[in-house]
Amino acid sequence: MTTTTSPTPHILITGATGLLGRPLLRACNNRDDWRVTGTAFRRTAPGLERIDLSQTDAIPGFLDQLAPDVIIHTAAERRPDVSERDPEGTQRLNVGSTAAIAQWAAAHGAFVIYISSDYVFDGTQPPYRPTDATHPLNAYGQSKLDGEHAVLQAGCAAAVLRVPLLYGDVERLDESSVTVLADALIKAAPGQQVKMEHWATRYPTNTTDVAAVLVGMTARRLQDPDFGGIFHWSGNEAMTKYDMACLFAPLVGADPAYIVADPTPPTGAPRPQDAHLDSSDLERLGIGRRTSFTTAIPAILAPHL
Repeated sequence: MTTTTSPTPHILITGATGLLGRPLLRACNNRDDWRVTGTAFRRTAPGLERIDLSQTDAIPGFLDQLAPDVIIHTAAERRPDVSERDPEGTQRLNVGSTAAIAQWAAAHGAFVIYISSDYVFDGTQPPYRPTDATHPLNAYGQSKLDGEHAVLQAGCAAAVLRVPLLYGDVERLDESSVTVLADALIKAAPGQQVKMEHWATRYPTNTTDVAAVLVGMTARRLQDPDFGGIFHWSGNEAMTKYDMACLFAPLVGADPAYIVADPTPPTGAPRPQDAHLDSSDLERLGIGRRTSFTTAIPAILAPHL
């Protein structure tokens, strides 16, 4: 296998300018024994290669030029409501690009880590282990499950990492479904009530923690050619959006008395009510890191206040 014999393995990160891609690129670059390249769609910078991954015909030639040993595929359309409105575009990026990457990897002996979602489950019987039956409720969840199948059926060496709601350092508060809640509080007029969903239980997970997990998985693969399969990683703090907003309120100068808990399911694409992921398989391998939500959030919000 290329990934176990290269003296300096080449790690390729797709979507390296995204919410997860940025901390992952930093974490991989901290390894002086790896060569790291990221992909971007609109941006250019040292260490980044530009490609529109929705143009799947361009992917094999692009990968031929870079010849990565490990491909960590984070690029995706991750907004459920956008996926409902544009299922074809979502399929091209979330499934088509994934299939093209996996097929190239199968032909060239590269290892693929594909980032999937807790939305492959319907949220009725948590916590979910990697072997539990999947049942996505919306187009986004189905696209991520189809991406899993594309990887696992391509014949390449691969791992799937399912993750839940992610948050981390953001370029804009509306970049994450977590920090956008703080944005809503900031923009509310004085004395204005702000409704926050109090129906779905979520497990917000820090992107720097996921990046550490992915580095651990990559290192494990480079040492163990038998490593692969489906894995889960999740934070372990159960919260609704209302709970998160109440924690944000003192940080953004909002009065929590005006935050109203809304117990009804959200509008738009249907969501699972509780898709908690069991992360014990990675924990048994000594892979994992968790940062407390209350510890991480002040520094994340500070640049935007």
